[in-house]
Amino acid sequence: MTIKKESTIPSSKAPASADKNNISVDLQPIQEASKSPHISFSPLSLIAVGALLTSILIIWFLLTAKSAVIIITPEQANVSVHGGLSFQLADHYLIRPGKYTIKASAAGYIDMEDDFTVNEDDHTVIKLSMEKKPGLLSLTTNPQNSVIHVDGNLIGTTPLGALTLSPGEHFLNIKAPRYISETITLDIKGLGRRQDLHVNLRPNWGYIEFNSSPKGADISINGKSAGKTPFVAPIISSGDIVEITYPGYKVWRKKLSINAGETLKMPEIKLVLADGILNLITTPPGATITIGGKYRGNTPATIYVDAEKKHSLSVFLNGYFTQKHTISLESGKRKSFSFELDPNIGTIKVLASPQDSMVWIDNKLLGTASESFDLPSHPHLLEVKRSGFVSYKKMITPQPQLEHIVRVKLLTKEEAYWASIPTETTSPGSQILKLFRPKDVFMMGAPRQEAGRRANEVLRKVKITRPFYLAVKEVTNKQYWKYKQHSSRHFNGVTLDLPNQPVVNVSWEQAALYCNWLSKKAKITPFYIENKGKITGFNANTIGYRLPSEAEWAWAALSPKSNTQNDSLLNKNGNIADISAASILGETLPLYDDGHPVTAAVGSFNPNQKGLYDLQGNAAEWVNDYYGIRFNLNNKIEVDPMGPENAELKTIRGSSWRHSDITQLRLSFRDTGIDPRDDVGFRVARYVKLDK
Repeated sequence: MTIKKESTIPSSKAPASADKNNISVDLQPIQEASKSPHISFSPLSLIAVGALLTSILIIWFLLTAKSAVIIITPEQANVSVHGGLSFQLADHYLIRPGKYTIKASAAGYIDMEDDFTVNEDDHTVIKLSMEKKPGLLSLTTNPQNSVIHVDGNLIGTTPLGALTLSPGEHFLNIKAPRYISETITLDIKGLGRRQDLHVNLRPNWGYIEFNSSPKGADISINGKSAGKTPFVAPIISSGDIVEITYPGYKVWRKKLSINAGETLKMPEIKLVLADGILNLITTPPGATITIGGKYRGNTPATIYVDAEKKHSLSVFLNGYFTQKHTISLESGKRKSFSFELDPNIGTIKVLASPQDSMVWIDNKLLGTASESFDLPSHPHLLEVKRSGFVSYKKMITPQPQLEHIVRVKLLTKEEAYWASIPTETTSPGSQILKLFRPKDVFMMGAPRQEAGRRANEVLRKVKITRPFYLAVKEVTNKQYWKYKQHSSRHFNGVTLDLPNQPVVNVSWEQAALYCNWLSKKAKITPFYIENKGKITGFNANTIGYRLPSEAEWAWAALSPKSNTQNDSLLNKNGNIADISAASILGETLPLYDDGHPVTAAVGSFNPNQKGLYDLQGNAAEWVNDYYGIRFNLNNKIEVDPMGPENAELKTIRGSSWRHSDITQLRLSFRDTGIDPRDDVGFRVARYVKLDK
């Protein structure tokens, strides 16, 4: 390239005309001169560069790829890997770390798709198994309509055209009426293939040949007609109900069984003539029926009797004459009889108090007491009524041709109430208590002139209006032990602690707490009010167990003959300080020997006239009352006294095994205390609930 350069600046020496005529300039665009030179590549160079890059990538892949062996069952499965860079070499893959998906398919198997991850380990083994497709079972049986269970599940009845089952072992149970059930172990191949199975069930019956007299009788098996005798019938081994019938004869019915496959000939069955049918009605109804002396029911009745025979029929009803008849009925025929019974009369006479009481028989007013009533000799409901009295009811049966006298004393409501109250009751502690209902005023205390009388035995008129129960014996050690542990101890080496001796060495409060324990055991409101194990008062409106009041004790000890309490121990019938205790006591009664130096077992001596034991001697007894002396200057009657409202000491009544002088042995003797003593025990009492 030739570039010619020439100056474009005019010289100061050159003439102006030369500028126009003599200067030649080669002009080029400035932009064209500034462009970079163009670079171009040949195709061969591009191929070389691509090959180089590919080699680099291959080397990089080979250096960073991991080995993965993929083993899939079945071996013929078509396998493909999706997700990242991988390359299959024979039985394994070169594969970059990352997440991939394997897809596999094979004939007879369910297409599989499974995700896996290749980590930085150099070698990975992946083992997978494809699931076989279910198999198809075609099942037929003889007989058809057999019931099919597979693996315990009800499937349906045969024939089954295409039962889908998972590959593997299955248990097939086949049942059909009157056939032997069969269980088959079946191996299903799967892979969508079809398997055919036919099962012949074995019959579960044998054959019985029937003959009857008369012949031609109808045979039914389980209610379905089978044929006429003589006949060979299939009978299942578990048993079928066979009935043979013939007009005019009784049905022959029996459950029969026979081993499968066997044949049996029954002896000839002799049918029995059908019963005659007797319809029997009596007036009045309810009569007893006997045929041949055997009970057959009550009228009205329908009775089946042997046909073509004579039978003795008897019909009887209490209060009516018996009717007897001879009957004969044809086979299968019905006959009706109606009998009117004749009454057999007895007489009832009611003697009642009050005499104007009304007499009702079977809920009908028949008259007044002292009248006689003719009645059929069968049971009747007798009622005797009068206003203000409790009605008397009784079932009576008049005797034929005789007069029966019924004596009735009507009771007022109060009398009837007390007649319903038990005369004895037993406490939860096993004490037997008797019911007492004092009625009259009695004298409590002793007259001034009585020998041995003390100043605290002031005579008082007392009336007890509240009926009460009182224990016939003192509480024993054994009975008290059920409540709590306790020892009555001993005196001078002689024990007071035997089970049946009266419990002693208990304070008044301990005795009261025992009474509350009995109430709680009986589930009734306690009599004594407790606060933290201490007795603080009592509630006289309850029927809880308690100690007897002093008035109750005094009345119980009272001799009915004298109406006073001045009876002394003259009959040698009590445990006191006698010659048997001379070796341990300072003062004893020299001419008296009861055989017990200390307490005796309760009830060892005879009871008093009220049936109560040991009110004299053995152990003196705590009573409910505080101790006090009350003077009765106006001769007023005290009603249900309970003693002073408050005091320091409690009252003790009765003599004990320690006592020997006349003052202490009298039933009116009063003592005081509150603390335990070895000669003081107690007995229990309670009020009666008034529900009148």
